[in-house]
Amino acid sequence: VSDASSALRKRWKDTADTVIIGGGCVGVSVAYHLAKGGVKDVVLLEKSELTAGSTWHAAGLTTYYHPGINVKKVHYDSIKLYETLEAETGQAVGFHQPGSVRIASTPARVDEMKYQMTRTHWHVTEQYFIGPEKVHELFPLLNLDKVLAGLYTPGDGHIDPYSLTMAMAAGARMYGAQIYNPAPVTALTPTADGNWDVQTPHGTIRANRIVNATGFWAREVGKMIGFEHPTIPVHHQYVVTATVPEVKALKTELPVIRDLEGSYYLRQERDGLLFGPYEKMEKMVLQDSWVRDGVPPGFGKELFESDLDRIMEHVEMAMDMVPVLKEADIINIVSGPITYTPDLLPMVGPHQGVRNYWTAIGFGYGVIHAGGIGKFLSDWIRTGEPPYDLIECDPNRYSKWADVPFMCAKARESYGFNNVVGYPKEERFAGRPTYRTSGVYELLKDKASMGFHAGWEQPHWFYKPGDDIGYKPSFRRTNWFGPVGRECKLVMEKVGVIDLTPFAKFIVKGTDSHKLLDRLFANTMPKVERMYIFINTSVSCLKHIHTHTHTHTHTHTHRSRQTSIFIVQRTVSA
Repeated sequence: VSDASSALRKRWKDTADTVIIGGGCVGVSVAYHLAKGGVKDVVLLEKSELTAGSTWHAAGLTTYYHPGINVKKVHYDSIKLYETLEAETGQAVGFHQPGSVRIASTPARVDEMKYQMTRTHWHVTEQYFIGPEKVHELFPLLNLDKVLAGLYTPGDGHIDPYSLTMAMAAGARMYGAQIYNPAPVTALTPTADGNWDVQTPHGTIRANRIVNATGFWAREVGKMIGFEHPTIPVHHQYVVTATVPEVKALKTELPVIRDLEGSYYLRQERDGLLFGPYEKMEKMVLQDSWVRDGVPPGFGKELFESDLDRIMEHVEMAMDMVPVLKEADIINIVSGPITYTPDLLPMVGPHQGVRNYWTAIGFGYGVIHAGGIGKFLSDWIRTGEPPYDLIECDPNRYSKWADVPFMCAKARESYGFNNVVGYPKEERFAGRPTYRTSGVYELLKDKASMGFHAGWEQPHWFYKPGDDIGYKPSFRRTNWFGPVGRECKLVMEKVGVIDLTPFAKFIVKGTDSHKLLDRLFANTMPKVERMYIFINTSVSCLKHIHTHTHTHTHTHTHRSRQTSIFIVQRTVSA
């Protein structure tokens, strides 16, 4: 330990442009992209060894698919990096791309796949809606009794997480980044000029900015500066079989399959199979002791005790879908920690309330996100603006209203709902309502279908006698189609009152307030006692217009007096 510490000290830097905390695949990707992008003095600090945490035991799945349009771009960038990384760095990454097939075994799943086909053309990726015969052609070991259709994505597959991380680390070093380990961060201290003092046992580094990429350690690092990050550690298990003769006899690698009703993924692992389920809410396990007491200081490359009984329901469904599993010998059950946020999406970007503190945390699927998020965050840091819209991953979407009981309830829900049908305008109800309710909530809650916006309960539509009430999502006309049309007609012909409690409100005062806002907004300020609605604004760090001419937000702006302007702006939904 002394020799290692001495060697580390010889190449130690006391200053850095960016210090990345965490040496999993996400943190190393950020370091790689920053260094490759020309940022000098990039330092990554890892408390033990690279991949310790969730990366080393991950199943390594990669896919172009994501139900959200924006995050598809993250997946695309990841895969394109992984395809070229070995040639760039000379480090093998173990990337397999046999494609993947999502299995539909109910009419609702078929509708979901057709809906997703309408959303696939935003990015240059292939995706095909296929029938049972084509599904069987791609995966000949499948029992087709329940298969109605499939969603086939060429280029999907899996990668070795350890090799991937080491290849990105080699690339980061090649472009000039420094990686220090073991180098645990013991304290983070902001300086008056917006920099950070990052303290370790080897010394202190003065950094222009810090990036928290610490996986299930994110809450501990956040608490060093007063943040309670909504990242909850959960148990995830997967099963590895011995050689399966029918698999060994195949001439080509099987595609990854995802049985959505069975809530599991299955892929080829050498001549055997690897199978990973997502249990229901009531069966999945949170690591409550970590939430309560923090992660044990020495935990890094350890695992949890496996529990085959907990996933037996999914095992039986997998055996029914892939009958060769019935005769397969299990050689390993991996049960390790991963992190979930309340809505399953990561927390990526700079934090409000403290300067130059960035996060790349909360990844339930870190391997497929790592490459794309590293590029996204690097571009943002280097240019001062995000390269594209990823508002659903805004780290500021949860604030103090998201207390620990809420976070745990939502993480449990998100894990248990991992493979539920993803309807448009989806609502999820665990942990609701929070204490963020308006003064009219009690009056309205039994008369309206409520939605959830930034912690607030807000009426989505109101009931009348005879309406089909309740939350009933659909890919076709829902039960709210008629009532919402009725409300629109009422507002157009008469008058209506809308509860805008979740919206942000600002009053800008001063002799030249209108001049300031004229510089920030793409439209001009209204005259006194006039209102403009949905002004397209392009705000970025008080620049005149967003450099890339993106629309950043829509606002309602009312000028009550010559020197006072009232602004109403929608908040980020969470």
